[in-house]
Amino acid sequence: MKIVIKEDNGKRVFIGEVFPKEFKFKKRVRKSIHLFEKLDAWGIDAKYFTGVLLPNNYEIIIYDTDEHIHYYADAETFKKKGEFKHYKPHRAQIFLSRKYFYRPQ
Repeated sequence: MKIVIKEDNGKRVFIGEVFPKEFKFKKRVRKSIHLFEKLDAWGIDAKYFTGVLLPNNYEIIIYDTDEHIHYYADAETFKKKGEFKHYKPHRAQIFLSRKYFYRPQ
């Protein structure tokens, strides 16, 4: 199921896909555009994270379409190791450094 949110300015933004039966959230990104270089981190919407992903400890899968790499982390890791940031005009996000993601064997 695709998740679309409304930003404060009324713009609709696609933030990812959720798979409730599997407790998975998937997001496609482009390193050249979406990587938060200061933290070497990927971000996800903070409100959706705290409301849905964290309470159910979803597995978060981020796919970088530039380098064709999947990054995996659970919501608890995002909470423990991540940083909340808010850069207007976008909604607040939680960022997790790429060093905390894992790749399944």
